[in-house]
Amino acid sequence: MKQTALENSTIVAIATPPGYGGIGIVRLSGDDALPIARKLLARAADHNFTPGRAAFHHLLHPETGQSIDDAIVTYFKAPHSFTGEDVVELSCHGSPVVLAEVVRLLTSLGAKLAEPGEFSLRAFLNHRLDLAQAEAINDLIHAQTTYQAQLALRQLHGELSRQLQPVKDALVELIVYFESAVEFVEDDLDPLNLEQFVRRLDELIERISHLVSSYRFGRLVRSGVRLALVGKPNVGKSSLFNRLLRRERAIVTHVPGTTRDTLTETFSVRGIPIELIDTAGLRETEDLVEKIGVERTRTAVADADFVIAVVEAGQAPSADELEILAQLPVNLFVINKCDLGHLPDEELLRALAGERPILKISALTGAGMDELCDEIHRALTSGARTMIEGGIITSERHYSALKQALSAMTQAQRDLQAGFTEEVVLVNLHEALRSLGIVTGETLIGDIINQIFSTFCIGK
Repeated sequence: MKQTALENSTIVAIATPPGYGGIGIVRLSGDDALPIARKLLARAADHNFTPGRAAFHHLLHPETGQSIDDAIVTYFKAPHSFTGEDVVELSCHGSPVVLAEVVRLLTSLGAKLAEPGEFSLRAFLNHRLDLAQAEAINDLIHAQTTYQAQLALRQLHGELSRQLQPVKDALVELIVYFESAVEFVEDDLDPLNLEQFVRRLDELIERISHLVSSYRFGRLVRSGVRLALVGKPNVGKSSLFNRLLRRERAIVTHVPGTTRDTLTETFSVRGIPIELIDTAGLRETEDLVEKIGVERTRTAVADADFVIAVVEAGQAPSADELEILAQLPVNLFVINKCDLGHLPDEELLRALAGERPILKISALTGAGMDELCDEIHRALTSGARTMIEGGIITSERHYSALKQALSAMTQAQRDLQAGFTEEVVLVNLHEALRSLGIVTGETLIGDIINQIFSTFCIGK
């Protein structure tokens, strides 16, 4: 298990993704990073390394003198580096064989192979970034949409931490006041201004409530949703599937039953990752393969977070189709093929849809697709604050800690209003401060910190 106390060892790892590339970076961090790296460099003794400046070097085997690679070497002197320690980065040619050999030689010279997330862990322990910022690195690396990357970058730059700091400072001020009232009760301190402190807690509760309420939207952005397209054969589900993906992924023909199995691809709607599922047409059939496809459709619908039922504009839904659709947890009805100029009976559709929205589109021409994406986004984010000033919570860990802080502050406010003593109020004020510290890492125990950083990739 990784230790949360800083060690004196120098660690090394490949910091670029596996595979072939133009450049591959080997990173060292620790007190001996530069002395160890020097042993691989030709004429290193004659070179005066300037922090923050890159220099071209030949890498040589320390025993045989055989050439290994050419590299750009950059030295970052502590504490002005990512980890807060001395860091050396060797930018080699992106051959996995070359990079592995460089790492092998560096470990033979005294470096230790880094564990997953150990560079970021050292940055956290050296106070180069807090825990929320460190987690943002992992989120940024694994971002699947531009919006995910933007949110992660904002958190990496300390946006969430900056939002929480005034709240923590205010809680400390309240705690100091009440602690003083308890400790020096015999002194003539200013009497407790109940209205003032209740109002101050109101402000803090509102700030944290805004962050907590953003999690509903933030969870969607982070985790995404499964969206299934359902309907009878030949209503245009696969055409809609392709149109949403903006590429020809599913086979489209005029033959009913072309799609015999579920087909899954990913895209995004206004920054929300979507796992889009094209399903086999729902109908009674004696075809064995098609029967299996229909069963898989029902399974996909049961597992989906959002279901769009596709109805053909060219003809009214049959009794069998209405019966099948009525049994499904449909969130949105789409009338496809509106370019044909024929629409089904509006009264019938309204009776089928009930309170659920009905949109008219043409997957062939693209008509109505912007409105469809808007409606999907609106339905998914309904009731969520998508424009929270100062940040959006995307982490369940942050959400849980902030809820605990909110609960403690609310209880402290109730205790004040109920006339409880300072000692009782202090219990919840301390709990609120501790919970906020969980987000940024001040009050986390070592095992939890190790668990968080173990999810990082090696070299980060």
